[in-house]
Amino acid sequence: MTNFRALGIAVFVFSFGACLLAGRPVRAGTYGATLAPPKPAGAVIVPASKGALAAAIASHGTNTTFFLKAGVHTGNGEMRPRAGSAFIGEAGAVLDGENVAPRCFKHDSGVIPYSASAPRYVVTLRNLVIRNYAPPDQECAVMAEGTGRGWQRVLSDPADRNGWLLDHCTFTANRAGGAFLGSASTARNCLASRNGQLGFKATGRRVRFLACRSTANNPARTFNYFWEAGGMKCWNVKDLLIDGGEYDHNGGFGVWTDYAWDGNVIRNARFHDNLRAGITVEMTIGVEVTGCTLSRNDADGIAGTIPSAFRPWDKSPKSGPDLRTGEIFLFNASGTGTYVDAATKAAHPFTGKTRIHGNHIRSGNGGVLCLYQDRGGINPLGAQMQGSRNGPVSGLGGILVENNEIACVAGYAAGVNTLVNRDYKDAAGSWGPIPAAQAKTQYQAAVYRRNRYSGSRLTFCVPKAVAAQGGSAASVWDWNERTDVDLAKWRALGHDSTSTARR
Repeated sequence: MTNFRALGIAVFVFSFGACLLAGRPVRAGTYGATLAPPKPAGAVIVPASKGALAAAIASHGTNTTFFLKAGVHTGNGEMRPRAGSAFIGEAGAVLDGENVAPRCFKHDSGVIPYSASAPRYVVTLRNLVIRNYAPPDQECAVMAEGTGRGWQRVLSDPADRNGWLLDHCTFTANRAGGAFLGSASTARNCLASRNGQLGFKATGRRVRFLACRSTANNPARTFNYFWEAGGMKCWNVKDLLIDGGEYDHNGGFGVWTDYAWDGNVIRNARFHDNLRAGITVEMTIGVEVTGCTLSRNDADGIAGTIPSAFRPWDKSPKSGPDLRTGEIFLFNASGTGTYVDAATKAAHPFTGKTRIHGNHIRSGNGGVLCLYQDRGGINPLGAQMQGSRNGPVSGLGGILVENNEIACVAGYAAGVNTLVNRDYKDAAGSWGPIPAAQAKTQYQAAVYRRNRYSGSRLTFCVPKAVAAQGGSAASVWDWNERTDVDLAKWRALGHDSTSTARR
């Protein structure tokens, strides 16, 4: 969700040690600025003196490599690299915004216009610590989101040029976010830690996060986590890849995709000890999550006690308690229909498919939970939270949860539920409720099969109508109220009927 106000503003002063983070050791050479690169041939040497890097950029043209000497580089303000620029940090090179400069680097389409013949990465950052910048809410110290043809053209942009490469960089103690990537951009072995709002953001096509870590962001809980706080938020993405890495101890979600298209993959990564879900898939055409390990997420356990400001999607006083978000939370996580690109007039048909398979949940505060609400279409360019029908309609159709190991100590091992109030006003000016038959159809759309459950907590959550009458109840409120069932009843309702519970 992207329309809620932040709860406050924080400025954090943090001294970074390459191998220490929140009391936990980080393996040298794995995440962040842990390299010791030699000076590239022909590189411009930049001393650690005030304003030296900004002056060097101004006095050199395109395709220049800058070698930043060890030490703290200050007084550079917000810098806009030229096409082909590379910034390589000697071991110990730090770019410090002194809590004054709003951003460190920003992609400027006026300086780097889109070109199909551009190099694969038009800007490279390597082995740099970027800290103490003061971006506004929802922005980051490094803003590379304007690559490609722009995020507005995510469906028509081939996104094979103009991206940035962030390699072994550390983003820490920045007021809001660490790094915001756009089309064709890659973050590799990067570390985002103790940023005020969140570690990474992404928008566009073919964005890649390879073996990155995002940890301990939103540490003071200053930002409302439903307003994008935590490890990573991806919005209006297509063909996103998150491969490997770790997302942990964040004051919000581990990774959250929202208003996203298809082709998105999250694999082989670890998610643990986040305040909310390890992975959240919301208002999305299709995501595959596989080979991931999740544990001890959804740490605050606020089910049923969410303050009104944190429950923006459910506007009826008669509604039941909100679900825990669990380890993996699927909220209207698939969609089917056609989107017409306003710029190109091209029609893009989608058949939603979200598949959660081959993952391991250990000591879980919940398992894989599905939630449906009539929220209209997936249209990132439209007015959000107003029930836009311009685009594929989102729901639970096409969701498959299979072959996962799910061991729970709290929360629900699995669940499929509805928030039957619309997220927008209907023709009569009401927020809802939607017809019970529609809620029933969406409940039956999500499929759980061949999952293996274990642990001290094997409780499942379904609508009251389903548990009591097999889903035949006509009252919409019977669909809105939830109830707990055991594994035997869960199977009898058609889920995981071939699973074997192990205690």
